[in-house]
Amino acid sequence: MSLVSDEEWADYKIKFEKKYDGEEDTKRRQIYEKSKAKIEDHNKKFEKGEVTWKMGINHLADLTEDEFASRCGSRKPPQ
Repeated sequence: MSLVSDEEWADYKIKFEKKYDGEEDTKRRQIYEKSKAKIEDHNKKFEKGEVTWKMGINHLADLTEDEFASRCGSRKPPQ
């Protein structure tokens, strides 16, 4: 079962003006689902006092790690 309903995914795309078709939509939804799961796990730690800040969904939640790093100025360490 998907962590993200069709309605939630549609609402996300409307809110952040995202438009995807076919395979790209499926790929972006899967990335969004992974981001949402990561956020929920982190926020459980926040509720237990294990971390000091909360995470939330934003316009970057459907980006791959490489896309996020490129967009936000991060670089991968040399291999």
